[in-house]
Formats: sequence, structure tokens, C-alpha cells
Amino acid sequence: MRGVVFTGERGLELMQFPDPTPDAHDVVIEMKASGMCGSDLHQYRRPKGQAQPTGIPMRDGPVIAGHEPCGVVVAAGSAVDAKEARIGQRVMVHHYQGCTQCNHCRSGWQQLCQEVPVKVYGNNAHGGHAQYLKVPANTLVPLPDELSFSAGAAIACGSGTAYSALRRMNLSGND
Repeated sequence: MRGVVFTGERGLELMQFPDPTPDAHDVVIEMKASGMCGSDLHQYRRPKGQAQPTGIPMRDGPVIAGHEPCGVVVAAGSAVDAKEARIGQRVMVHHYQGCTQCNHCRSGWQQLCQEVPVKVYGNNAHGGHAQYLKVPANTLVPLPDELSFSAGAAIACGSGTAYSALRRMNLSGND
């Protein structure tokens, strides 16, 4: 498959990658939409040859960009339960993956995990700017039929980030 790689200094390249196959707890998603986030622009604009200064361990070799992925499950690993994911299911992807066991991960804040290097799709793990994306089944969020794939891609990061900030600030309609 071909995937978009941000090469730095506002450059990108369409590179060839092997089609992903799911490990036991993974799914493969056929991408239907993949948004561009402000954090993607850090990779896009960085100086050539310089890793993004986020403290996130970088992956060896080129990384497919895009961490607002949305699509349809086309393959599932042997340990994926039908309650987690099923072939043909429309999904968004929570774009972080931590250890899944620590207090941060279990409370929905995998990006704060201190137990393992956090995977950030489109940054230090392949993202959604390709035909397929392999992710752990536990990162999936069902996409209702009423929402388009484009809306799902936007919700996958941007809407969730804004909503989460509002929840943490304890704002209500009265504010």
C-alpha cells in the first residue's frame, strides 16, 4: 500500500509500505477519512532530519502520517472479541495507545501513561494517511451510521480534545 509521510520543511512523500496484518489483539481498518490535526503540522513543518520535540519516542524509519483516522474494520486478530470489533464495523480510532493497565490508561487518559512508551498514530506509529491502518482493538470507538466518515475523522481527535477540556474545567451551559 502507499502512505503519506511528512518529510519535514512542509514536504511530503507518497511511500510504499507492506499491507498490515493484525496481531492477536489488533484490527486492520480500511481508511475512509483521515483528518489533519494541528499536532500533525508539527511533523509537517519540522526541519528535515529532526524528530518532533514532544518527548515521544520516535519510530525507526518513515512513519505514515495522520492521527485522525476513521474507517471500516476489514480484519481482526485471533483474540479480538466480537464485542470489541467486528468485520464491517464503522469505527473511529482513539489515537493513543498506552499500557492499558495503569490508572491513567484505565481512566481514559492513555496519552499520560508512564508505564510504556505511548504510541501516537501518525507520530511514532503508522497513522491513517494510507489505505489501511493496524491498531489494537481497544483503541476503537464505534462510528454511528448517522455520522459521515469525515465527521468521524474530525471527532477522532479535535472534538474529543475540546470536549475533554470542557469536562475537566467543569463548565456547563450556564457558564
